[in-house]
Amino acid sequence: RYACVHAPASWGALRGKYVDQDITLRDANPADAGALRALVSPLARHLLDADSGASAHAFLASLTPASFAERLADKDFAHYLVEDAGTLVGMIAIRGDSHIHHLFVSRSTRKRGIARLLWEHALRVHGRREYTVNSSEIAVPVYERFGFISKAAPQTVKGVRFVLMERPRLVPRAVQ
Repeated sequence: RYACVHAPASWGALRGKYVDQDITLRDANPADAGALRALVSPLARHLLDADSGASAHAFLASLTPASFAERLADKDFAHYLVEDAGTLVGMIAIRGDSHIHHLFVSRSTRKRGIARLLWEHALRVHGRREYTVNSSEIAVPVYERFGFISKAAPQTVKGVRFVLMERPRLVPRAVQ
């Protein structure tokens, strides 16, 4: 399931955001496990609830290269990457065709449309169905721009703080 897609010129302006032409969007493969860990681990720290750090052990253990490799091999997960000039700058992992397991973009490349590029790619691949995500509190505005709505107040489970969000299934408009 490995495919490489270079960003066509039409992706140059993605809903008002700038995306460089050196962007590559592709399926992840097992060789990417270490790079995924290097991207996600420092960014995922904001998910931890400071008051219950010890109980976040299971979450932190899920960020090792071995854990990424397990998910990359699991047919219930799909991982897509964005590279800029060969450097990993963003990733999305979809579980069960309808749950965003991870969506991370490197700090240095934010506000360039990379999260939207990943999200819209996942929509094309997995369909316009209902989606869920356990969003960090700081990412809620991003998911709201993607059409998600909060379904509950922020909560902490096993040391991880998140907001449960849902995006209703998109129904195509009737042609008149």
